[in-house]
Amino acid sequence: MARCWIVSSQSTFETILLYFMAKQSLRFHITLLSFLIIQCSEGSNVGNSLNDDLLLPYPLSQGHGPQHHNRYVRDCQPVIHGNVTYETWTSDKTADFPVATTRVFVSKFPIAGGTLKSVYGHITVVRNPLKTLSVLEPGGPQGCTKNRTATVEETAKPGKCLVAQNGGYFNTQIKECLGNIVSDGNLVQNSKGIQNAQFGIKKDGTLVFGFVLFCFVFHHSYLSEDDVLDEKNPFVQLVSGVVWLLRNGNIYINESKAAECEKTQETGTFDKFVNVVSARTAVGHDNDGQLILIHFDGQTGDRGVNLWEMATFLKSLGVVNAINLDGGGSATLVLNGSLASYPSDHCVDDPMWRCPRSVSTVLCVHEPQCDPANCSGHGQCVLGECQCTANWKGPACNLLECEPAGCGSHGMCTADGCVCDAGWMDTNCSEECPLDFYGQDCKQECQCESMCSCNPVTGSCNVTYETNRTVHRAGHCLATHIFESWKQDVVSQEQTYFSETSWIIITAILWLLLLTSTIGNIFWISGKCRHNNDTSRSLNNYSYHLLNGVNGKLNAEIPEPASMEWTNGSIQESIDFC
Repeated sequence: MARCWIVSSQSTFETILLYFMAKQSLRFHITLLSFLIIQCSEGSNVGNSLNDDLLLPYPLSQGHGPQHHNRYVRDCQPVIHGNVTYETWTSDKTADFPVATTRVFVSKFPIAGGTLKSVYGHITVVRNPLKTLSVLEPGGPQGCTKNRTATVEETAKPGKCLVAQNGGYFNTQIKECLGNIVSDGNLVQNSKGIQNAQFGIKKDGTLVFGFVLFCFVFHHSYLSEDDVLDEKNPFVQLVSGVVWLLRNGNIYINESKAAECEKTQETGTFDKFVNVVSARTAVGHDNDGQLILIHFDGQTGDRGVNLWEMATFLKSLGVVNAINLDGGGSATLVLNGSLASYPSDHCVDDPMWRCPRSVSTVLCVHEPQCDPANCSGHGQCVLGECQCTANWKGPACNLLECEPAGCGSHGMCTADGCVCDAGWMDTNCSEECPLDFYGQDCKQECQCESMCSCNPVTGSCNVTYETNRTVHRAGHCLATHIFESWKQDVVSQEQTYFSETSWIIITAILWLLLLTSTIGNIFWISGKCRHNNDTSRSLNNYSYHLLNGVNGKLNAEIPEPASMEWTNGSIQESIDFC
């Protein structure tokens, strides 16, 4: 807010509050509230300035910048610089915080007559400018294309600027941006060969100050330049000023005047632009490659500094190279979204007040940016580094975790990670489904009986003799299946014959009977043979006795049987048989 910020500072507010507490006056309380309301309500009319404090290097009728070529600049510069019309410096790349430090100064400057004048302003030191500084178009992208102007506050808000300062020049009548402009790597416009002091940052972080002849060619949203740049290291930020203040630590204003003004204007408008006191802004760098933003409060012809005084002051601070930017009523500094400078333009609604001017480009200091700023939509930028979301990687979060072949031959890489084919699982689809599971992501359970596995893809039960991952389980499954099949066949058939057990019992009994019979016959034959042998021995041991004394006295002898010899032979034969 243009006029409310003065009473919003902590020290001022605390002073008023303490005074109020001391007074304890209702009247004072009402007066204080009225003052705050009036000031804040009037501060809402920001940007409505009269544009009355104009500080122009060139007459509006002439146009901006000299019409001579870069060769003229090379020819008129000191021999020590050769043909090089610019200076480069390696920028600071430290990641220390804070990214920028702004200090307020009130200094005494000597003036004619030996007296001193008070000059006040701000100096901002910016670390790691490649990632923390951007050249913004007025009001956002397409601002220059649409000939739009905006206050520094309006441009700084969407850019999330911690520190914002006005940048390049513009046509105050038609609102046209002037000079070379590159914003975050995108070419906005070129100066068509007009020779003015330039400030830029290349892709590798190199700081560039001076006069550069550009021949712009688009290539993948970047630009290349004949004399300085190639397509591998283009400008990512670029803005044009007027007057090169310091070159390698030396004041370079006279040499810059020779290069930047027309011959007919050497003692006219351009000299006045250089020598008049006014509000001023500039950009430079120190020996460490840190960027320096300088802002002086003032009003043209009344207070402030001229370019000689500003260059001398910057040199005393150790600034190496610096160029002058738009000044006068355009000189504006915004800190954390609030106006921190004293505008020199009067307000349209009431000239008693001062209002900030709507200007062209803005130098914006912000937290370290990522490339791209949105981390390709797959992460969050934290202190200049993309913190990627799941399944994304790379400095820009534009590469999938599973690329290029992280899913193997059994899956497909997607933004959600590997999508595995049915029957496969794990983050890279390298593992087959475990036993008893199948299908997409192996989430379905097999419904097979007897511990049988199923097809990991379709879920069909595997009861064939194909190779299984677990031999023991496969054998158990196969045996169980065979037994179950046999059991079902037995149950389904009619029981028209003895059971297997019955046949086994019958067979066993028959075998037992046969064995008993055989053993009995053997014993019977053995007993008969012993009997015959005994009979034979008894027949061979007979003797003859006279029967005279038997039953009395016999008158005649009993004749010996005629067949005795045959009988003995028969007996002997019988004995031989046994």
